[in-house]
Amino acid sequence: MKRYGYFLDLLKLDIEKYPVIAVVGGGGKTSLIYRLNEELQALGKKVIISTTTHMAYDPMLPLVKSTCIERVPEILKEHGFAAVADIEETSGKMCAIEEAALKKLVPFCDVMLIEADGAKRKPLKVPADWEPAIPDFADVVVSVIGLDCLGKPICETAHRAEYTSSFLEKNLEAPVTAEDIEKIAISVHGLYKNVDHKVYRVYLNKADILPDSSPAEHIVEDLAKQGTIAAYGSLREAEKL
Repeated sequence: MKRYGYFLDLLKLDIEKYPVIAVVGGGGKTSLIYRLNEELQALGKKVIISTTTHMAYDPMLPLVKSTCIERVPEILKEHGFAAVADIEETSGKMCAIEEAALKKLVPFCDVMLIEADGAKRKPLKVPADWEPAIPDFADVVVSVIGLDCLGKPICETAHRAEYTSSFLEKNLEAPVTAEDIEKIAISVHGLYKNVDHKVYRVYLNKADILPDSSPAEHIVEDLAKQGTIAAYGSLREAEKL
């Protein structure tokens, strides 16, 4: 039996007050968005899923392209949720529509979930100069970091590893530590970049691969001491709930 609301509660997301959620960081963003949509559907919420970059498309999602965006209220009424994006011909992925057009759709839904970053499925990421693509109208930013990066070389676990290497002032072969994750999570040059006044959360994914949960607990506790709400878990394990 699935436990609806699990991730909403885990990340302390107040969807009534802060309904537009942008997700950035490493691998797991799309899975988190789809899981949140599942929980929101169980609560009877109308949800728009979109991206400001590129995002894997689930064919089960009702899709509204930019050329027929006026159909969004109709699709939401019929299905309760909709993906609003264009489809890239070469990759089959969802790709961004104009931010102004996306913003106009906010009143039609209860919650909008936006993938605002890309990481090529790597667990760790430090944004480049032009990233992340967080829309100005977002209320919340959730950063995702995969705990499978712990103890492994930067060159193997980070998307655009040279940015992570430079940011951490370590060579590409250096193993990623818990302290590195904390630094990336809260720095304005790391995943806190462009967050500004928005509500901020950190989700540490793939905790199931750790021999024990103490490293994840330690990171969450350290981030809390610095004023950042974080949580750890496993989206893969959550699928079994």
